[in-house]
Amino acid sequence: MLICLGCSKSDVNQTAAATSARPVSANQSASISPTDVVSQFLDQVRRGGADSGAGNFLTAKAQSELARIGRSVQPIGSPDAKFEVTRAEPIPGEDNAMLVHSIWTEPIPDGSTTAFQVVWAVQLEKAGWRISGLAMELQPGTDPTVIDFENGAMMAKLLADETPANSANPTQAATPSQGLNR
Repeated sequence: MLICLGCSKSDVNQTAAATSARPVSANQSASISPTDVVSQFLDQVRRGGADSGAGNFLTAKAQSELARIGRSVQPIGSPDAKFEVTRAEPIPGEDNAMLVHSIWTEPIPDGSTTAFQVVWAVQLEKAGWRISGLAMELQPGTDPTVIDFENGAMMAKLLADETPANSANPTQAATPSQGLNR
């Protein structure tokens, strides 16, 4: 599994397949389910753009940490990608936390598609369910890579490691097809 994480002026570049997400404002999201929050987030990421609103679906701490390290969620977009949110499950011993499973599918140059399972950590806050991180297997048979959006130091290092030295967009993260080789 592989995910494109662009929490720095670009965002997790994952998208939705069978899920038809309706636009939801941050104020409306307090009453939507964890699976709907992930669907909305992935739809915004798929659409892309600095004003996508995807960052509103992150926890307050994740948003604060991204601001602290000078980053924001600005998805680069991947309109041909698709996502499907498959299920949510509670985290044992944590009443206000869920794991939401999704499958991200995108076309590859040979005309076929590739798919990755991504598990999202979602927490219940005053404003509603919000995303705090994700886990995914980047290569079959390897340990999953965990990305904690609430850990600013880790995010800064991850984004610095993934940014090419002479990139025209120094804050654009890897796309799913590029991978995060961790």
